[in-house]
Amino acid sequence: MTTPHDFLARHHLPNRWQEKDRFVLLQFDFADGADFLQAWQMWQQDPQRSQRFYYFAMINAASLAACPLPELTTLHAELAGKWPALQRGFQRIHLENGTLILTLMWGEPLAQLRSLNATLDAADLNTPDLSTAHYKALWRLSGTSTRVVTCKKYGEAHLKSAGYLLEDFGDYLAGPCMRPPFDKSPKHPHHAMIIGAGLAGVSIAERLAARGWKIDLLEAQSEIATQSSGNHAGLFHPGASRDDNISARLSRAGCAETRQHLAKLPSEGVDAFFGIDGILQVAKDDAQARLMQDIAKNFPPEILSWMAQDAAAAQVGERPSHGGWWFPQGGWANPASVCHASLALWPEQIQLHCNSHVAHLVQTPDGWRALGLDGLALAAAPVLIIANATEALALLPKLELPLSKTLRSTTLIPALAVPRYSLTGSGYITPAFRGYRCIGAAEVSNGNLSFAEQRNLAELQALLPALAPSQSAGSRACYRPNSLDRLPLAGALPDPQSITGAIHQLHQIPRLKNAYCLLGLGSRGLSWATLAAETLACQLNQDPIPIETDLQQAIDPARFLLRKYRHNNNFPV
Repeated sequence: MTTPHDFLARHHLPNRWQEKDRFVLLQFDFADGADFLQAWQMWQQDPQRSQRFYYFAMINAASLAACPLPELTTLHAELAGKWPALQRGFQRIHLENGTLILTLMWGEPLAQLRSLNATLDAADLNTPDLSTAHYKALWRLSGTSTRVVTCKKYGEAHLKSAGYLLEDFGDYLAGPCMRPPFDKSPKHPHHAMIIGAGLAGVSIAERLAARGWKIDLLEAQSEIATQSSGNHAGLFHPGASRDDNISARLSRAGCAETRQHLAKLPSEGVDAFFGIDGILQVAKDDAQARLMQDIAKNFPPEILSWMAQDAAAAQVGERPSHGGWWFPQGGWANPASVCHASLALWPEQIQLHCNSHVAHLVQTPDGWRALGLDGLALAAAPVLIIANATEALALLPKLELPLSKTLRSTTLIPALAVPRYSLTGSGYITPAFRGYRCIGAAEVSNGNLSFAEQRNLAELQALLPALAPSQSAGSRACYRPNSLDRLPLAGALPDPQSITGAIHQLHQIPRLKNAYCLLGLGSRGLSWATLAAETLACQLNQDPIPIETDLQQAIDPARFLLRKYRHNNNFPV
């Protein structure tokens, strides 16, 4: 019988994680969670622990097992309180104020293993029936510091052939990888210059600052979050589709990351205005209602459920035009307050430069320099991150970034008692904040904001036909930045001028040295900004990527260039 801390001793813990920036462990079977809880307890109590602890675990049951040991009761209760409704893919649980992240990997084990983008420090092969493909996928995740632990009957020959030097410890084998893959990831000094201080720029600044990076954050306006991030309130909720497509999965992961980020802001003594109290997405017509009702059958009610008109009326206090999806964990936020609160977390790390319009970017031997209209330097850093929406097109015209923008309007109306919750559909209405509710977001055509305002009011009436007509308390217009496929751009910028041969995969596309972006959040800034920023921060800091490989590739800024070359038979154009 396994005794407490056998798992830790086999992995030479706590010694192996001490004084490290990060420690990454993969366990092939989460089982009852005892191993994780013991590792968490020891890591929590170790004053020399790594700055971050990433624990990946494949799971076979949707619910958390009962507490395995009495001394783990407190940690087990905290974990149970954060346990998600599981869907296929990665689901992250933030613990210890985000310094310990448990990633639950739900789905076919080989597919999950191939979806992981990380360099492991430890791998626990505590499950039988692994194939040659599993061991090859494990080798891809190995580095010079990787050490595997396996039972004697599990894959000894496969591990040895993959280059692991195993030592016999009686009831288990363990050893390092002697022939790891070549590490091609760029290593950066921990100093970045970020252009743009809206939700995108602030999010990546906060995520990097949390890892100890020095940040110069440049904003053209006199204040942060004044453009599309300056709306009175915005909504976030997952998407859903019959085939659980990329957008749906990304929005589900993004909303989970957003909720966990927002939840920690009040505990840091900063002001952020938000709520996670549920959203009703109303069907646009009878056909969509039937489709939504069918799709809802594939989801647990903790994520979404179908509400017929009568049930929806009882829920929100006013009868909607159709039934819809109820998202119990849908939420709202005032984006500007979230931006201010996020920057306040790391005042020593982040230097904000307002009234700093970047007119030109110059690549230097040491990195990048931003110049103002007068040609004088505004800031310089080894790493450049573009996060200024479609203004990026003027700064980097040769990259042909696939960005567009539409002028959208939001309208304030006096706070109403109903609907009791936020609604989305053909339009939307947020909860009351500072005496007003926000509705939107009609397109502004030919600069006619008054007409767009009337459309916003009409869309609200379409959502809730019996609602008494509302009066506008004012409207604003701002540009919504979009990408061609309505997914964000987060990652290394491509360098199309350096392409000389055929292109078949993303990794073959050359990248602009030390240049990255976070762009194209569209109407889903609150849903995607935190996750996209975390993905980019992990890429820059050599941390495990928080999303599956296919999701990371789906938001890679070079994806459009890859499609272009494939369409043109791989010949440079």
